[in-house]
Amino acid sequence: MTYTFGRYFLDGFGTEEQLNELLASDVLPLVREMQFKYGLKIMNKVLNVNYPEVDKHAYIMCHPNGVAVGKVWTTKKGGTNNDQLEFCFRSPYYQKSRGQNHDDRETIRSTKLSSLMAVLKRQDIVRPMKHIMDIKVRQVKQGVSVLRSSMGESSKSNSFSGDELHAILALALGESTDGIPISLDLNKCKNTLDNYKEADRIRDLKREESKRFFKNPFYLIGIDEFNHLLIGKFKMNAISESANKFEYDVIEDFKRYKTIEEYPELLPLMTMMKVSYEAKEGRRLGEYKFPVQDKYDEGLDAAFFYNGFPNHYEHAWMATPCPT
Repeated sequence: MTYTFGRYFLDGFGTEEQLNELLASDVLPLVREMQFKYGLKIMNKVLNVNYPEVDKHAYIMCHPNGVAVGKVWTTKKGGTNNDQLEFCFRSPYYQKSRGQNHDDRETIRSTKLSSLMAVLKRQDIVRPMKHIMDIKVRQVKQGVSVLRSSMGESSKSNSFSGDELHAILALALGESTDGIPISLDLNKCKNTLDNYKEADRIRDLKREESKRFFKNPFYLIGIDEFNHLLIGKFKMNAISESANKFEYDVIEDFKRYKTIEEYPELLPLMTMMKVSYEAKEGRRLGEYKFPVQDKYDEGLDAAFFYNGFPNHYEHAWMATPCPT
């Protein structure tokens, strides 16, 4: 029984009742193929709300590190006469050019399991773990922006008019200011210069803090709609707010946990987070009141960020430096 659990269910997930239900179900051949061909494991069973006519559940499939890649199910409404067993796979990382709606464009189906698996392979529909990892970790760029934004504005702007700039340029180049219909306000020049010096200080601080936070090992913790935690350790080798420069090392690969108690070294931080956010307004998830927002929390030394509200595949994230 232990071997069968490990074969079909993600480490730490699944019950004997769920296993027996799977072994008796007509989706088992598809689950077996997904495990054999791609190493995918079952993480959870969910109501297939996008296909209410099926009146069945679907299994969320994950890579061994707990990152969800898609879901599988069967329906008895396949084939020409709408009365055959049909195998289905849906993933947010793939979309057909045509389909009845968004759900249908993300779904591959066939009454023949071999045909379904052939399409999945030919069109590279089951995205490799490295591909999805890159998508997840790239969201750290948003955390970098959150951290930098919390330190203030480092851009340089001014309120000088065109004539004032004309006068400044003439003075800088040693030319006459005769004929320029304005006299310079030296206090305004001094204040602008002070603002520019402060902008340089903030810019340098942003660079230093970004290096401290992200170029050393840091925890990346995600929470999804199941209130499961996806936890890993990473280190950025190159960080840029542009999309072209992004390199990272995996210190500790992601793993999915049902509760933070399964990862004791982060329990003190999560407990402090719970105390801090329990009474605050805003969207929060799980027992530890994980905030769903874009914010740097100086007290926790943690950057919170998210792209969309957590679902089967999307997470709200927290990044925080590992202890040195």
